[in-house]
Amino acid sequence: MKLQRLIPSVSQGASLSRGLMLGIYLLFSSYAATLPPLESLGRTTKLRILVDKVMQPVAGWHTEEWMIRATAQAGFNVYCPRIGYDRPKELRQVAQWCKKYGIYFMPWMRGTLPAPQDASAAGRRLVWANGVEQPLWSPNPDELWKWMERYVVQYARLSREIPSVLGVFFDFENYAPGRVRNAYSLSYDDWTLQRFAQEKGISIPSLPFQQRAKWLKTHRLHAAFETFQIRLWREHCRALRQAVDRINPRFRFCVYPAPGTPFIQQAIYPEWATAQAPLLLADASTYGRPSNTLPQSVALQKNRKKLLQNRKIPEKAGIPFLYLGGIDPVVHGADPEFCGKNAVAISDCVDGYWVFYEGPKYQEDHPHYWRWFTWANRMIQQGHLDAWKQPRVEPETWFDRLFAKVRPLLSTIQAPRTQIGAPITYPTVQLRGPLVLLFPARQGQTVQIRLRLHRVGHYTDGLVWELQSPDWKILRQGKAPLAQKKATIQFSASRSGLYKLAVDAGSNAWSVPSANVPLGVVCSEGLHLIHGPYQLYFTLPPGASSFRITFSGEGTETVHLRVLDPQNHVVAEGETSPQKNTATVQIHPTPTNRAGPWTLETTKASSGILEDYFLRFAGGICPVLSFHREAVFQKRVRNSEAGKPAPAASH
Repeated sequence: MKLQRLIPSVSQGASLSRGLMLGIYLLFSSYAATLPPLESLGRTTKLRILVDKVMQPVAGWHTEEWMIRATAQAGFNVYCPRIGYDRPKELRQVAQWCKKYGIYFMPWMRGTLPAPQDASAAGRRLVWANGVEQPLWSPNPDELWKWMERYVVQYARLSREIPSVLGVFFDFENYAPGRVRNAYSLSYDDWTLQRFAQEKGISIPSLPFQQRAKWLKTHRLHAAFETFQIRLWREHCRALRQAVDRINPRFRFCVYPAPGTPFIQQAIYPEWATAQAPLLLADASTYGRPSNTLPQSVALQKNRKKLLQNRKIPEKAGIPFLYLGGIDPVVHGADPEFCGKNAVAISDCVDGYWVFYEGPKYQEDHPHYWRWFTWANRMIQQGHLDAWKQPRVEPETWFDRLFAKVRPLLSTIQAPRTQIGAPITYPTVQLRGPLVLLFPARQGQTVQIRLRLHRVGHYTDGLVWELQSPDWKILRQGKAPLAQKKATIQFSASRSGLYKLAVDAGSNAWSVPSANVPLGVVCSEGLHLIHGPYQLYFTLPPGASSFRITFSGEGTETVHLRVLDPQNHVVAEGETSPQKNTATVQIHPTPTNRAGPWTLETTKASSGILEDYFLRFAGGICPVLSFHREAVFQKRVRNSEAGKPAPAASH
C-alpha cells in the first residue's frame, strides 16, 4: 500500500493534536535506535539534515525531546537547532536525546561576529573593496577567532563524551547592515593594512575606505595584499582545526554557503577538510525552483545539474568533502510535494540534503511539509532514489501561501468607489517578488489588466499569475516566458466584489502598464521595489495616532524616501547610505491632515545607486498601496482600535 494513501490528508493533518501527529509518524516512519557508523555518512548512508526553525518556536526557541523524536521518526539523521549555540546545558541535553533516538547532532552558529560601533573596535571592522564598513569584526584580527574557538572547542569536547555530536554547522551568510556579499572577501580595514605595510616595510597613506583598493592596485600591491590576507585566513583556520583535532580529529565542519566565498575556498577548504573529517559543504542553490514558472519535473532536473556543476569546485581543489543540496520551504515555489521530491532528487546525485526548515507554521502547514519529508526520507532509506521521477500527486500551486496571508486582511479593506471603465495608463512601478493585487469589479463588467516583465541582470524567469474571485475560487492562471515580456488578463466578472490577482516574476521585476479597474498592491509584509522614482498612495483609518515606514537597501543600493500628507506637505523624509542601509521615518498625523490620500515617494539618495530597496510599514496604515491618488483603498477599523499607538516594527 502506498504511503500517501495511509497518512491523513493535508486538511486533516493541520488539525491533529501533537500527540496524534507523533503517533502517526511512529506508525509510518522508522528510525535506528543506534547511530549509523560515522564513516557511512554521505557514503552508504545519505545525509538528511534538519535545521529547525519550525518546532523550536513552539517552545520559545528552545529544543525539547519531542522535537528530536519527531525528527528521527521522520527519517532525518542529523538534527540542527537554529537557536541555542551558546547554551551549553541545553546542547548537552540535545546531544543525549539525539543519541537516544539514533541520530546525529550539530549546533548551528554564524561565522560572523558583530563588532561594536564604538572606539573599542575602531580599525578592525570588516571593510569591503567598495568602501562599505560593516559592524562585523574583520576576519583578520583575533576577536572573531577567539569567539569561534570558545564554542567550537566546547562542541569538540562534547563530541568525545557523547558520540551523537557530529560537528558544527557554520553559517557564513552576511546578515549585518551594509551587506555587500557573504563572508568573506578581502577586508581593507586599518588593522589589516597596517600589518601588511609592516610586513612589506612600506608606508600606506591614510585613505578613505573607498580609495584603499584602488590605491593598492595603482601601486601594484594588491596581489601581494591578497596573498598576505589569505595567509592570515589560513593560519586562523588551521589553528582552529588543530585545537579541535587535539580533542577529536573526527569532528566535522559543515559550511554554508557552498561552493563558497573566497574565504571558504581559499582558507576553509585546505584547512578544515581532513581525511578523518571530510568537509560538509551546504549548497543553497537548490532551495526551490530555479524559476517559479518551471513545472516540477523540469525544475528538479535543473537543480540536479546545478549541484553537479557546483561540486566540481571542491573536486578540483582536491579536498575530502561531502556535498549537500539545500531545501528551504519559505522560498516561493517550494511547496510540500516539491520539497519532498527535491530531497530525493538531490540525494540521487550528491551525498545528501539539508533543509533550512523555515516558513511552515507548526499548527498549520507543517504537517503537510512533514508528510512529504517523511516520504522522501523513507524513499532515500529504502534506496528508491529515482522516486523523484514519479508523476506529481498534488496540483501544482504557486500562490497558496501568499493568498493565505492575504485572506485575513480582506475583511478590513474597503475598495475605492472609483470606476474607470476604459483602460488607462498606469505609472511604471517595478515590483519584485510574489505580490497580490486587489481590485473591485461589478457583476458583468469586462476586466482587463496588462502586466509587463522587466528583466533584471541575467535572470531568465518569466511571469506567472493567478486570479481568484471574491469567494476565493481560482478563475484564471497563466504564464509568460521572458521572451514574451507581457501578459493580459481579461475576463467577465461573474459577481460584484473584491478580486485578487497574484503575480510573480521570480528574480525579475514586473509592473502594470494599464488596467480598467483601480488596483492596489498588498504591502502587509512589506514591498520590494527596484529603480524609481515612484509615487504610491495610501490612507489612514480614523483616529490613527502614528505610523512608521522602515526602508532599507544592501551595500551601495540606497533610496531617499518622502512622505506627504493629503495637502501635499512633506511631513517626513530620510534616506539610506552605503554606511547605513536601514532608516525609519515616524509620522504623527493631526486631525487636520489625517483624512485623504497620503503620498509615499521614493527617489535617488545623495549617495549610492537607486536599485533594490525594501519598504516595511507599522501602525494603522491601510496595508494596500495604490498607483493612483484618485483611487485609494481604505482600512475599516473597529471603534476599539481607533487611537491605538503603532505596534513595534517587525524585521
